[in-house]
Amino acid sequence: MKSWRPFERAVAFSALLLVGAIALVLWRGDHVGARVLRSSPAPGSQVAARAPVVIEFAQAMDTASVESGFSIQPATPGEFIWEGDTLRFIPRTPWQIGAEYQVQLAAGVRDQRGQRLLRPVELAFSVRTPGVAFLRLADSGYTLWAASALDAAARQLSPGDGVFDFTVTPDGEQLIFSVVNDQAGIDLWIVGRGGGDARRLLDCGADRCFAPDVAPNDQIAYNRVLAPLSPAEPYGPPRIWLLNLRSGENLRLHADTQKIGYGPHWSPDGRWLAYYDGVAGRIVILNSSSGEELALPSQAGEVGSWAPEAEYMLFADMRRAGEQVRSQIFRASLATQDILPFFDPQPEDAEFSGPVVSPDGQWVAMKMRAQNLTAEQLWVLPPDGSFAMVAVEEAGYLYSRYQWGSDSQALLYHRLQLGRADSQPSVWLWERATSSQRLLVTEASQPLWLP
Repeated sequence: MKSWRPFERAVAFSALLLVGAIALVLWRGDHVGARVLRSSPAPGSQVAARAPVVIEFAQAMDTASVESGFSIQPATPGEFIWEGDTLRFIPRTPWQIGAEYQVQLAAGVRDQRGQRLLRPVELAFSVRTPGVAFLRLADSGYTLWAASALDAAARQLSPGDGVFDFTVTPDGEQLIFSVVNDQAGIDLWIVGRGGGDARRLLDCGADRCFAPDVAPNDQIAYNRVLAPLSPAEPYGPPRIWLLNLRSGENLRLHADTQKIGYGPHWSPDGRWLAYYDGVAGRIVILNSSSGEELALPSQAGEVGSWAPEAEYMLFADMRRAGEQVRSQIFRASLATQDILPFFDPQPEDAEFSGPVVSPDGQWVAMKMRAQNLTAEQLWVLPPDGSFAMVAVEEAGYLYSRYQWGSDSQALLYHRLQLGRADSQPSVWLWERATSSQRLLVTEASQPLWLP
């Protein structure tokens, strides 16, 4: 019988140890299971009407298994969006204000290696009432203000003046705003909805960074205008850039520097990005995943308004009507790429602009101007244009920056009296249930809902 030499015994022993270690790892993996690193909203929290549900896993998951094990009460349709090992659920229409929701990810959902989630993930949250954010003119520029509720006292959020414009993140927790710096450039800043924590998000030096818009996945699209090489030269054309709020990655949207555009605007689910190309006279709609591009001819100089599920966009274009050129509204289907007039036939001696679709898709607000009227009107009508309500009409006033609330029950808008040197801008609210208007804030402009 052959005896084992010391070296052979050592090799055999090491092999047994390796097999045992592998078996232990497999056994522990089966007992540890798939793991969740973080989830939001936090249990018991109050959230915005468009806040996403986020679950980040420690490993690559079987997406079909996870989505089948995901449930919400009350039942709420929405979209599942995966970014690596992170799942985001975006409600198709906003959460109901004041309602409570229960989210569960069932135990047993699998990762790509077959390991299962051993315990369910349960989240409970309610939806808070919205507030309002706006700009207010100070001695040497605008400041950013916000009120956590429509009737609450407003507070200043920006540390100083020089604010150029701003936006609110979809979850309502932060505001992104642009501020003129000491190089005559414009930087991007960020502040929480409660204030007191403002900081510079992006130092743009002598470049001008403005018009931010935030997607549900925290990707900020903004305009960047490059500074001239010498003071005698003009600034460059606007281009779209993307800044990731979490990673800090900052990239130009198009590698081709000949592609320009301004006014970026994400679809509600973040799958599409629209911007206006002033050179070509068109609205460009870009699929953020595939890179597919659609183009809508328009000389109106602005991006249109998304339907809730981004199935279509309403936009304005300047078209000839007889001997005159008037602004008209069109509907563009993303699925068929058909472009059809909103009104058919187009009302005579009237022009329409600035369509805004409500979050539930049941209403559209737009401005109407007619030759026989002395006042500009703000109309509210169903998406088929079958009838219209005159929401706001007062001679001598200009209405702008109107925006639907998340429940589609009210319009926030900016009002300015024309023809007076001492005129002060103000923020108003129109409520659909009563068709009434009320003043919210004086000496305020560029209002946005703070969800």
